[in-house]
Amino acid sequence: MNKKLIKLLSFCLLCMICFTSCERYPLRTLLGIPDRIDSWPDIWYIYDDEINTKGSLEPFKWETSTGCAEWEMADLRFDCTDNPKVGRKCIRLTWLGNSNDPASTYFGFGLQSREQLGGKINLETSGYTKMKFWVRGTLYANCSFEISIPGTSASKTFSASEIKPYWEQHEIKIDGVGEIEFDLGMSLISSGITNGGTVYIDDIKFVKEED
Repeated sequence: MNKKLIKLLSFCLLCMICFTSCERYPLRTLLGIPDRIDSWPDIWYIYDDEINTKGSLEPFKWETSTGCAEWEMADLRFDCTDNPKVGRKCIRLTWLGNSNDPASTYFGFGLQSREQLGGKINLETSGYTKMKFWVRGTLYANCSFEISIPGTSASKTFSASEIKPYWEQHEIKIDGVGEIEFDLGMSLISSGITNGGTVYIDDIKFVKEED
């Protein structure tokens, strides 16, 4: 093949890669280059088919010794393909509830910003002002859903009537949060006997000030 044609095709391929690469899927990600934990893109996608916390990719399950339901009473999936809002997958959190054990009042998990518990990441210089996410699902009476940055005032709690069977986008104000141990935590919580429920979460991201 003509060398000039090969060069032209190579250049076109490189342009296509650069064009399709964006903040959501930057070139360094396509090339397998890890992102620095202290780098702040305009949008930090915490979950977009994959967990992107810059730390541990495994969820931290809340301790069962503090009133949390046993793991066998719940199901957590990060690769659910049941009608995701964005992409091919979403998160599904199912809890069977505490209909037989009133002492088990909630079930949840957290996504870590560091490989080891106790490590912290400082968001003060990040410029992020909001955490946005999509939620849908079905909860029984007395059961609620909470998504938050643990240890801070950045949180939002949804009652059973506020969780809809269709996708709705929500946001939490996070400017001024400071140091965090977890990027976010999610829990199904009850205030009495309940059968629990299921929530789907998708497209979780930290964003900077918007126009």
